[in-house]
Amino acid sequence: MTRWFVIFLSSLLIVLGARFGTYSPLPKAVFVDCETPVAENKLQGLWELDRIDNYEAFHEGLESNSGLLSYLETFAYPFVLERSQLYRIEQCGTEIALTVNYLRTWLMATAEIDEPDIQLELQDLKSELKQTLEETFQEVLTDVKDALAIEAKPEADKVLKFLRKSDSLNIAAELTFVGEEITIYGSLNGKNYKERIYYDAGELVREIAFVESTLGSTDFIYRRYP
Repeated sequence: MTRWFVIFLSSLLIVLGARFGTYSPLPKAVFVDCETPVAENKLQGLWELDRIDNYEAFHEGLESNSGLLSYLETFAYPFVLERSQLYRIEQCGTEIALTVNYLRTWLMATAEIDEPDIQLELQDLKSELKQTLEETFQEVLTDVKDALAIEAKPEADKVLKFLRKSDSLNIAAELTFVGEEITIYGSLNGKNYKERIYYDAGELVREIAFVESTLGSTDFIYRRYP
């Protein structure tokens, strides 16, 4: 074998080893049987990690160790994650679900959102309009009176409820969804952080910053999964 063939074969084995060594099947969708569909937005769907910017800040925010091992991890982890991590965003009615893997560990969580954009079928819209037009004036007055007597809508429960996570992972967070941007405030293994998830020029960006980090934020940038 020539030297270049050996180099090619070694590179291929490294890439495939990183992919299959961290492989874990994507869990079943949380809202696979959703009966309250919502209007599509740019965040929904399945994404795959394309690149990581400033992973050192993320590593520093989570780890307190230093030295050669920590130095190697800041290079090894991005290489592996960029070949294995998937991120899925689902919506159903007033709920949103997030699914992501870190190496072989899957995190799945749900939370409520304030005002989902409910998607009505055309036939449902016609039926509703027809029913409204057929109502008598007295019935309309009754509906108005009833509406005025309705109690204030309870606030959404924004706390992330984890359906699946590692036992060694201590995480708690709250989520808000405004427009087409998700904001999460939480604590991960005792470290407070803020996460923004938004769409930018065809890519999904997760911007994570730890409160006490001196290196700024880390961007996990995804592209649509084929």
